[in-house]
Amino acid sequence: MRIFMHIRTALLALKLQRMRTFLTTLGIIIGVMTVITMMSIVQGINRYVYKVLGTIGSNVVYVQKFQWRVGPVGHMSRKEYLEIARRKDFTAENVRAISKLPSIERATMAQSIWGRGRKITYRGEEIELTEIEGATPEYMIISNYEIERGRTFVETDLAFRRQVCILGVYITENLFKKGEDPLGKDIYLGTHKFTIVGLLTKRGTFMGNNLDNKVIVPLATLSKFIRASYGRYSAFQTPFIVAQIREGYPIEDAQEQMEELLRQRRGCKFNEDNNFALNTQQMIIDVYKKITSGIYMAMIGIASLALVVGGIGIMNIMLVSVVERTREIGLRMAIGARRRDILIQFLIEAITLTGVGGVIGILLGFGLSKLIAVLTPLPASTPLWSIALGIGFSVIVGLFFGIYPASKASKLDPIEALRYE
Repeated sequence: MRIFMHIRTALLALKLQRMRTFLTTLGIIIGVMTVITMMSIVQGINRYVYKVLGTIGSNVVYVQKFQWRVGPVGHMSRKEYLEIARRKDFTAENVRAISKLPSIERATMAQSIWGRGRKITYRGEEIELTEIEGATPEYMIISNYEIERGRTFVETDLAFRRQVCILGVYITENLFKKGEDPLGKDIYLGTHKFTIVGLLTKRGTFMGNNLDNKVIVPLATLSKFIRASYGRYSAFQTPFIVAQIREGYPIEDAQEQMEELLRQRRGCKFNEDNNFALNTQQMIIDVYKKITSGIYMAMIGIASLALVVGGIGIMNIMLVSVVERTREIGLRMAIGARRRDILIQFLIEAITLTGVGGVIGILLGFGLSKLIAVLTPLPASTPLWSIALGIGFSVIVGLFFGIYPASKASKLDPIEALRYE
């Protein structure tokens, strides 16, 4: 019961100085608000990134001429580009050989063509495309493409090189009038007419790339009607192989099997590097972590600095409070209060100050993160552990910076304190 009495006494003392209490907790409020807001934004971005990367599949390997990297292709040196451009294209025989490996569930060929100047047209309206993909029914399954309406490709689409296509959400929203059904309509890719047979579900954006601004056509149709970009981009737009690892099979073992097979089939000597690359989802995650880890630590450092500044302010105010309440402390000691009681009372006041500031900061941080999510493209998600962390930091700051003032108050001589004016 004594601890509740101390809490009540501390709250009463803080209530008598409302403005000073508010100004004292302002540093803690700002610090915790900053921490919660930053963590919410980082957590929201992380969830979004992992959701997007989930569409790639953690058990999928992309066999391409080049290794995935961060930054535009234009930053690659001429020597690097020429080395990639000289590499042999992948063949249907490569796909069949990979499919026979014990670790592979299925494998197929695909192609991605991108670059400026490619238009999609419908009844005089046109928009610029980000990407045109050539796909097979297996590729649609492996890449986790979800059809919102319509159908996916079938084998006869490839066999007869049918001019059919599947559209991303961005295209349907910007090319067709509101309420108009795109299914069955004819659009033009350049001068070639294609019939829309399917609509993809929304995928969002990733690292500035709009994943919904794309058209998917049968791979055989793509090779017949659409050419890759010329110049430095052409080597990156050749057909590639996508392989899905059999469930329960370690992806590292599957990559070793694929590497050994492809080195043999592509004529790599034992002392030569691979003339191909095996790309996976984990590579993108690793790159993303490297990019964001430094930013995340800087954010936490700035927020922590704000909490320390708030803690110093609390210690300063508590020291002033000890001086102002010297006579009160002497009176409490004279009627039986022990030094431990005085110490606990001032510690509770400091913890209450930071605790209240922490709760207010959490509420403001939660609201600010939601506001940022509404007004900007940045997603936000406040994890429960960040709320517990905010309250915990607040209490620790109050305890740490309140120890010295509380100790000083408990060590006052009661007789001298009573005589203090």
